[in-house]
Amino acid sequence: MEQVLALISKRSPVIASIFVLLTTVFLLSRYFGSDVYEQIPLVGKELGNAEKRRKAYLDHAQDIYQKGYSRFKNRVFRLTGTDGDRIVLPRHLVDEVKDLPDDYISINKAFEKMNEEKYIKFGQNPDHGVFLVHVIRADLTRNLNRINPQLAAEAAFSVINELPPCDCDDWTPVVIYEKLLRIVAIVSGRIFLGPELCREEAWLHHAIHFTVDVFRAITKLKQWHPLLRPIGQYFIPELRGVAEHRRKAQEFLKPVILQRREMMRQGGPLPDDMLQWMLNKAEESNVGDNGMSEMLLGLSLAAIHTTTMTTTLALYDLVVRPDLVQEIREEIKSVLAANNGVISLHALYDMKLLDSLLKESQRTNVSSLVRFVRHVDKPVTLSDGTHLPAGAIIESPHKVILNDPERYSNPETFDPYRFMNLRTGNTADPLNYNNKEQYQFVTVTKDFMAFGYGRHACPGRFFAANEIKLILSRLLVEYDIKMPENITERYANITSGLDEMPDTTKEIMMRRVKSDEG
Repeated sequence: MEQVLALISKRSPVIASIFVLLTTVFLLSRYFGSDVYEQIPLVGKELGNAEKRRKAYLDHAQDIYQKGYSRFKNRVFRLTGTDGDRIVLPRHLVDEVKDLPDDYISINKAFEKMNEEKYIKFGQNPDHGVFLVHVIRADLTRNLNRINPQLAAEAAFSVINELPPCDCDDWTPVVIYEKLLRIVAIVSGRIFLGPELCREEAWLHHAIHFTVDVFRAITKLKQWHPLLRPIGQYFIPELRGVAEHRRKAQEFLKPVILQRREMMRQGGPLPDDMLQWMLNKAEESNVGDNGMSEMLLGLSLAAIHTTTMTTTLALYDLVVRPDLVQEIREEIKSVLAANNGVISLHALYDMKLLDSLLKESQRTNVSSLVRFVRHVDKPVTLSDGTHLPAGAIIESPHKVILNDPERYSNPETFDPYRFMNLRTGNTADPLNYNNKEQYQFVTVTKDFMAFGYGRHACPGRFFAANEIKLILSRLLVEYDIKMPENITERYANITSGLDEMPDTTKEIMMRRVKSDEG
């Protein structure tokens, strides 16, 4: 404490005074204050006061959720997270809550808190969010079959050009996460900005670093107690990076948007990309140029982060299973041969083992321990009598559900065939779905919320799934992969609070597949 105060004092006596005040409030909050959640059982009470529980959550949140689920599987319980108490809903109440109107249960306010938008200073205007979801559903998802050849071409180009040469006879170490960041940014950008701009270094550099800095800043902010984050923000350099990369990215986009508007005024042929689809609807929705650039940057952030993480995790699962690599490669080659070398939507659908691998990788490597996170705007009493007070954060314990043996047999085992066998009927369905396609990678259910659930489920998941499969299919056909010498175990994930992510510093060994194998 003394060292921190001394450091702050050198910067500003005013900040030092505020720090002392906030620290006093923080210390008092540890011991006093009414408990509006008293009726809901608290998991982790034996850990001590709220601050001790918060720190325990940062270090081993998964254990706390597992303990709560084991004790209160079919009941509401609560625990203390990085931002205060969180109310955990059992499965049978999720459908009841998801049908409540948005003025009672808000996803926007939950994201605002979860993503530390107060300090990141970047978040979707709710009206812009509605607009963007509409464009994604009406123009992106609906036209996936038409734009898939563009995605496939860009994936083929970027995989070959962004990965090192990797001579056929020599293995090359590659930090695959860093390469995938650029590949995903380029492939996504092909649809967001068009073929001319998606490879522009001025865009790629700032879009990628904006994304990386946002999530690093959020992780670091969560280490600080909420009452101390007004001070903590000054010790997080990534926040300055966020502001700088955001400004530069918007500077890049501004003349692009102005040029597009001029093209529209002239009445000539227009580009076929996300930016143009948004511009076509902008006037009727009262969206200005600044809002347009904010939405494009936000869309890019979501695409780069989620797609890169998912692809990296899947490769970490694959690289320790050489027989599986070969089996999936053979599936891809067989599907390509049956479709005249074209990776259409139908071809991607036929890659059932690849789809199963991706879903099993999502099951065993969750990006967040919870899903269906919502902020209670108006008090609600549920059918079981539980009262949810205004201001509460509610959620579903995503990871522990995915590890429940009643839902998934032998959940501790990574089984890349699990969901393919469930789809084809080779394995008995413990959930008794009427439609076995519920086990597809992109499908959302209350038993598998990787892409969310309900009316706010990720609208871009079909695009993301196609992009991931296109990148992986090209990579696996073109390259052999293996672990570095003397390493046989899968790389461990890194966890902090709710977050679980791949170790982005790790290398895998790569070499080009010889032509007679490709």
